[in-house]
Amino acid sequence: MPPPIVKTIREQIYWEYAKLIAESAVHDRKNYAFVMHSFCKLRDGAMHPSSILRENKMLCLDEKQCAYCNATGDLEWEHIIPRVKIDLDTIDNQVLACRKCNASKGGKDPFEWYNDQFGKEGKYKIPRLVLGKYLKLIFEIHEKQGTLDSHGFHGDKKVDVYDLGVIFSK
Repeated sequence: MPPPIVKTIREQIYWEYAKLIAESAVHDRKNYAFVMHSFCKLRDGAMHPSSILRENKMLCLDEKQCAYCNATGDLEWEHIIPRVKIDLDTIDNQVLACRKCNASKGGKDPFEWYNDQFGKEGKYKIPRLVLGKYLKLIFEIHEKQGTLDSHGFHGDKKVDVYDLGVIFSK
């Protein structure tokens, strides 16, 4: 669960993005002080997430390997947000994945799939490229739907990573 300061979908996205910043800067998504510092800067508008162009450049410049397990053979395009949830067939919603990971992930979003694979620690294992693209896409989708400032969708007035994808079942 995020800290109590995280109350809306927008803030949950900023919280997860702050963890990515921490991973890049101090190689630790769990560095609470650094994550909180980055979160506050994002929330207050003193810092902005990079554009999705950054992830697409990473995709093009990185070695051709599975975005999930780093395998180099039998690669195919995989939709980060599955097409069964949203018909978003763009490069912004795709990464290279091996056939095994693609089939295993199926119709799940990254948080759902990694939770199935690794339990509650799964959210810390989602690769940077995948999570960066997912967060930017999910922000845009919630922005278009007018739900960025919602306080979660499970009726408990608490927001968590699983609230981010609930928009697809509405």
